Amino acid sequence: MSDAKSDATLAERELDSLKSLLAEVAGLRRRVGELTRGGHDLINTQARLESLLHRATDAIIQFEPDGTISGFNRTAERVFGYPQGTMSGQTGDCLFNVPPRFVGDVPAYLLDYSRNTPRQYDQPLIGVRNDGTQILLEVSVAEVAANTPLLFDDIGGKGNIGGEVGRAFLCILRDITERKRIDDELRLHRQHLEQLVAEQIREIRTAKEEAEYANRAKSEFLAKISHELRTPMHAILSYSEVGLKKSDTAPPEKLAQYFSRINIAGSRLLDMIDGLLELAKVEAGHEIYDMQVNDLHEVITSIAREYEALAERHGVSLILNLRLTDSGMIMDGRRMEQVIRNLISNAFRFSPPGGRVVLTTDATVLRDGDGPVDAVRVTVCDQGDGIPEDELDRVFDKFVQGSRNQDGGQGTGLGLAISREIVQAHRGRITATNVPGGGACFELVFPRDAG
Repeated sequence: MSDAKSDATLAERELDSLKSLLAEVAGLRRRVGELTRGGHDLINTQARLESLLHRATDAIIQFEPDGTISGFNRTAERVFGYPQGTMSGQTGDCLFNVPPRFVGDVPAYLLDYSRNTPRQYDQPLIGVRNDGTQILLEVSVAEVAANTPLLFDDIGGKGNIGGEVGRAFLCILRDITERKRIDDELRLHRQHLEQLVAEQIREIRTAKEEAEYANRAKSEFLAKISHELRTPMHAILSYSEVGLKKSDTAPPEKLAQYFSRINIAGSRLLDMIDGLLELAKVEAGHEIYDMQVNDLHEVITSIAREYEALAERHGVSLILNLRLTDSGMIMDGRRMEQVIRNLISNAFRFSPPGGRVVLTTDATVLRDGDGPVDAVRVTVCDQGDGIPEDELDRVFDKFVQGSRNQDGGQGTGLGLAISREIVQAHRGRITATNVPGGGACFELVFPRDAG
């Protein structure tokens, strides 16, 4: 009886032990299932992370604690031009212009650069492609604990799961070469645009100043021409009024004097009106030029004969230096005669008694849109006081009289403006300069064939 009872107790214990063992086995199975699912999740996460890293738009390189490459994504392959597999275990010195003190330790070089370059875009890292081309990079470096699983495991790099001592590095590099090029082009375009705007502003200001100057000159000219026109008109009216009153009592010689003064005043008035009409006509392009073969020296000598009496009366000598071996050319002889006569008249007007007016002709070359062409040069120089430097460019402007013409000089100031229009119609140019030692010199240059 006692033995039976003892056997029952032993059976119960074995049954409890078996139940405990089955419960433990069930717990282990659940744990294995959880670990299996966790492993699968880890593998899936690793795969997704690797996929994201390879699809990243930036180049990503992973360095081991010993400085060798264990990860190289597809963007890095594209940026540097090296296949992924060839970079495993390499130091990466070929990817950068590594200073001597960092050779063999590229992570240290990248870490030093990222820490000490706060404005990387202004001072980008220089990378070197497989073909030797340099590229501009921005870089960020992250230290990774040595027992962290590799982010890459598809290029044969060694792992550091076993708790290897040291720090790994994950380097992210952005290629900014094209962006820098575009920014540099935009900067140059912006600078060019700013220059253009500044030039436009200067031109507008210059045009405004010239317009204001021309308006003032026009007002001054109108005031002067009004005075000039009124003076002979008053003379005509005054002498004609006196003549009418004394026509019955004045002797014939006195009436003849009145008529003579009326004629002189009328001629002067007509000259001024003709000058105004002629300037308006040539500026409007309505003047018709008779371009024919003319002898320039014959034109000049003919004008010189006209001035012999005036030269003797003023005590001024007219010297001709006619140096052209061939003085025949195509021009409007009457119009060119008008220009030369005006230059000689001005030279006589401003030359002191005993002075000389020198007219010189010689051959030269005039450059235009078709290249150099044969031309002639005529200079007329006097021994007067010269022209103020700030007036040299304006003496040919309409409505303008030089300051040296304000002290008793006759005329309306239209002669040089008309002369310039005539010379330009002959495809030439006319300029004024001062002669060292005193006097002004006017230079006329126009092609031999001005037609």
